[in-house]
Amino acid sequence: MQRRAAAAYVAFFLVIAAGSYAFIATADAPEITISGDNVQEIQEEDSITVDGRTYTVTEVSAEVEEGGDHGGGGGIAYHVTFQWTNESALYTETWTSNTTIDYEGQTRRVLTQNGTDDVVLRWEPGDEYAPSWVNGTQYVDGNPDQAGRQDVPVTEFIANSNNDSIGYVNLTEGQTLADYNGNETTVANVSNTSVRLEWTAPRDNTVESTNNQNITLNEQPYVVHFKNNNTVLLGQGTSAQQQLQDAIETNDRFHDRINGVWGVTIGSGTAALLLIALAFLPRKE
Repeated sequence: MQRRAAAAYVAFFLVIAAGSYAFIATADAPEITISGDNVQEIQEEDSITVDGRTYTVTEVSAEVEEGGDHGGGGGIAYHVTFQWTNESALYTETWTSNTTIDYEGQTRRVLTQNGTDDVVLRWEPGDEYAPSWVNGTQYVDGNPDQAGRQDVPVTEFIANSNNDSIGYVNLTEGQTLADYNGNETTVANVSNTSVRLEWTAPRDNTVESTNNQNITLNEQPYVVHFKNNNTVLLGQGTSAQQQLQDAIETNDRFHDRINGVWGVTIGSGTAALLLIALAFLPRKE
């Protein structure tokens, strides 16, 4: 009698386990995707225009990540990069007073003057002149070709030099340098401690994204979803962002339910095994 009852219960739990497993095996997860007129497919080297700004897709990649130290799965790392060029980006450079810079192929010392908008770029002696500082004054060897050092203040050495390259360059705030490092550059600001230069030139900018991520292109909202390893679905607007978020949440709920059904399958199978083991225990007479 004991074993017949156990057999009935075992059959009951096996039916439940088999049914729940069959459900898991046949159930299809809802697809995470976006669609509609505001969604476009893009691949590497494609270009898109957003409110007059052109973006080039410079990278679309999917790389398998290695698992962690504890055996966790690595998964796939998705990456897409959009690049656009600002043709008139602002660049700046700062010269600190009493430091040296490279100007037109020469090393010069930046000297600002208190209370004025002027800056002087003074010739800076090289090692061959054995420059040294004494009490805030710079000295050079006035005749390095002769034996013995002849200390001369650098200002005096410049004044007595017949070499046109040994001298001063005078600049003032607001002045435009026709060709500084290949650009037309403005002396934007002169203070007691520094000089700020400004110029415009092209600059490449990038926007990067991973899978299922919201991004902004030229201040417009977009969402990125990888259709496959080489193709990206780019959805425009908050509606596309919400559509993808809803699809993700639906997919998450599906997997939560599947996990629950797995619990039923495992629990029922465990119960059936336990009943079989108990049924064959020796009876006490």
